[in-house]
Amino acid sequence: MSQNTSIAPERDQKLLQEFSLSAVPTVRKLLNSIDEDEHEIYVYLQADHTQFVTEVLNIDWSAGLIWLGTPYEKALSANCGANTAYVMVSFPDGVKVQFAGIGILQSEYQNAGALRIAIPKSIVRLQRRNYFRVMADDELNSQVKLEVPSTQGTASLIDISLAGCGFTIPGKPSCHKSGDVLKDVRLTLPDGEGSMLVELTVRNVKGLSDDADQVQLGCEMKTMDRGAERRLQRFLLATERRQRSSLHSID
Repeated sequence: MSQNTSIAPERDQKLLQEFSLSAVPTVRKLLNSIDEDEHEIYVYLQADHTQFVTEVLNIDWSAGLIWLGTPYEKALSANCGANTAYVMVSFPDGVKVQFAGIGILQSEYQNAGALRIAIPKSIVRLQRRNYFRVMADDELNSQVKLEVPSTQGTASLIDISLAGCGFTIPGKPSCHKSGDVLKDVRLTLPDGEGSMLVELTVRNVKGLSDDADQVQLGCEMKTMDRGAERRLQRFLLATERRQRSSLHSID
């Protein structure tokens, strides 16, 4: 989507300098947001271009240290050490932030393996958006319910992110067009907090070659309140962890 940007780190030195922030309260606020709202962090190791996804386990402001979870594929972080140069990217509040440093130490947090870095002294903050997307497997479709009032039958999710979702519903492609707005759509997550109202804007319509009575819609999604957005973000991250864990156990 046009609002999205790559999860890859920015490399333009002029851009990095222009949007670099070093005020302690600002850095603290952004890191706390990443921690408290459980935003994923994309880690890029400079030497061998290894990359993985992790999360903040703990921030010790007095010691100046952050503990991160180890990736499910342990080999990805096996060579991390005092001389490891890295760039890390996250998206608190839909804003792209990144920071860089040297030194990712093998450590422990609450008796489990962890990675430890120094709290960055500066962060690059860019007013661009990126949304983490998960593919809808059988388990997700059994847990999540999408009710579209203007359509008949049950919607089956294909993928979902904070920015939008893809799904199939009974119907014909001719009944939908790009730009249609679907209001009062109910999205129910398995967190026991009830359904949330979202608004969908159709961006693409596709008929299914193997089922003429089903249509596939790709939609932008707008949540109606900030609490709903955070609930969805937590669910997406938990789902991504589960899916990665399942793939790792199969391997």
